[in-house]
Amino acid sequence: MSSNKENRYNKNSFYFSITEEIWCWKQTSAGKIFKAKTKSELLNIKNRKFIGSGNYSREYKLNKNLISTEQFGKISGVGSKEYVSMLLRRGTKPTNKYENKSGGQGVHRPENRRKKGLHFIDCLNKSNINFDRVLNQFNTYVWVFKNVTVEKIIRFKNYWK
Repeated sequence: MSSNKENRYNKNSFYFSITEEIWCWKQTSAGKIFKAKTKSELLNIKNRKFIGSGNYSREYKLNKNLISTEQFGKISGVGSKEYVSMLLRRGTKPTNKYENKSGGQGVHRPENRRKKGLHFIDCLNKSNINFDRVLNQFNTYVWVFKNVTVEKIIRFKNYWK
């Protein structure tokens, strides 16, 4: 068997523990390791309990005049809810989180990534579209947009280009 770690995992991210003589799967989001005698048993565990059960598949109940990142991404043409959330996160992260710790000269990669987020926030502000993070019924914070109108979306699209 190759010593290359990548070759020890199969397409389902399962690996065989030689010391225990058992198949294992590490759920990276929770850091849990699940074990079974066969790959098919392990696949049943993975499919039954974990695939599609993350927070991303839940529907949030939002108050009136609030729209989700998914809705905003669709009506504005920006993209997926993940992309909209990423832009908001990058545009609102404090500047000191992007400072170059090495003391070297020039702008480093995270600052370049932040520019797109700042542009997104600027377009929202110019269009008078408000955003915030609110606590939903699952007790997690989600990004939302407030009082979005057709006119504001048209203005946003013009700035976003």
